[in-house]
Amino acid sequence: MKLKITMSNLSTSLKQMSPLIMSFFMGAGFFAAFQKVNSLPSTQTVDQQIVVQTEPSEELSELGKITSPFWETSLNQDELFKFADFLTIDQETTPQLTEATPDLILSDFQNRVDSKFAIPDLIFNQTKFWFRIYTEFDSTKKVIHDSLHPHIIYDVVDISEVLTLPTKAQWLNVKKAENLVSKRVSEIRLKLKKMAKKNVADFDEEELSWWQELQGIKGPAKKVITTASLSLRVQTGQKNFFENGLTLSGRYLDGMEKIFESHKLPVELTRLPFVESSFVIGATSKVGAAGIWQFMPGIGRKFLNINDSFDERRNPWKSSEAAAKLLKENHQILKRNWGLALTAYNHGPGGVRKAMEVTKSNDIAKIVRSYRSRNFDFASANFYTCFLAALHAQMYKDMIWPDHISEPALEYETVKVKRSAKVKEILKISGLSDEEFLSYNPELDRALRKDLKVTTGHKLFLPEASAENFLEKLATINL
Repeated sequence: MKLKITMSNLSTSLKQMSPLIMSFFMGAGFFAAFQKVNSLPSTQTVDQQIVVQTEPSEELSELGKITSPFWETSLNQDELFKFADFLTIDQETTPQLTEATPDLILSDFQNRVDSKFAIPDLIFNQTKFWFRIYTEFDSTKKVIHDSLHPHIIYDVVDISEVLTLPTKAQWLNVKKAENLVSKRVSEIRLKLKKMAKKNVADFDEEELSWWQELQGIKGPAKKVITTASLSLRVQTGQKNFFENGLTLSGRYLDGMEKIFESHKLPVELTRLPFVESSFVIGATSKVGAAGIWQFMPGIGRKFLNINDSFDERRNPWKSSEAAAKLLKENHQILKRNWGLALTAYNHGPGGVRKAMEVTKSNDIAKIVRSYRSRNFDFASANFYTCFLAALHAQMYKDMIWPDHISEPALEYETVKVKRSAKVKEILKISGLSDEEFLSYNPELDRALRKDLKVTTGHKLFLPEASAENFLEKLATINL
């Protein structure tokens, strides 16, 4: 009996295999970290992406064919169940996950992700690219890839040795690393340009490996390769930042999920800060977006208090309340489609509507693969796939980082201040240290340093013991 493995039935097949696969995991005692897998966005604090060249191309308006390592291949039933061999099992050593692991996780083989966020076929490989960026490559790895078809990777440059060279000024090593990467990009571009003039029979081993990837793109070979030479981009790995985000997120996710549940929204949306900020409270982008949700000042003021005394974008729960309202609003006005709503979080609902009009489609996958404009650039086109990749990486973190331990949740009570008081008076009543107080109320950092007043109506977050009788104590102080 032959079975056709396609994206439409891949997820079902894998989920049916889940008990068998998990028996292999549990037989070894625990999940293992990646040994090797085949490997933003716009306001991420670390701003690790580097655009090497962004020349326009006719191919921007063309939907390329998306290929995958194993669907569209025929397997008999015995071979299908041998797919569990994606694990290298040795009872005396740690089992290793292999190149098939990203496909397995992104298929959501254990049903950990709401079906609303199933990955469309057309953007599966694009999502897989970001999954690899988050889970395989750390920030010492510079991934040279195609900006139009991000999953096509030409090389990965390791700059770790350059960064650790003896030097009197670290910036000199950073410059050397940049030069090393730029040189490799130039070499690849030149080689691709020469490839466009060759016959396939004359390709060397490296060129053949590139051509195997490029063949999935529609069009004459010469045009495809020439376009590729003009579409090189460098992406810095994010694995270490993502791991740090996993650690920090433990403090806030429980509270964030309760907020989203209160708005009747999918809790999966609370994973968006992995893309925006890696859960760094102090994250600030070069364009002024701030906090874990990376609100710009303008849209932030629609939902939050932002002034010279404090900035509520810094508070993880207050900004989560704002994000829930914004995402719900986007969802309601954009066909109740989460792909469109999340893209609008980055690009604005007006810009997404324009993309829908131009493409004559409400299909976020089609928009992502076919639409570009001056404003709907690489960051906007990849925002939703970044979210999907981060969501699946976090939901399957026990498979990817089996030994990782997140920080404990910050349990809190909310207290609304009924009379204005200086922050240091409030701090004294709370019985908390500066550090403890700011871990719950990070938006008051500036106010605490300058001992400014907290106005009537301000909502404080405090541990239960500190919140108890807080208002009564506050009422007794002399202003």
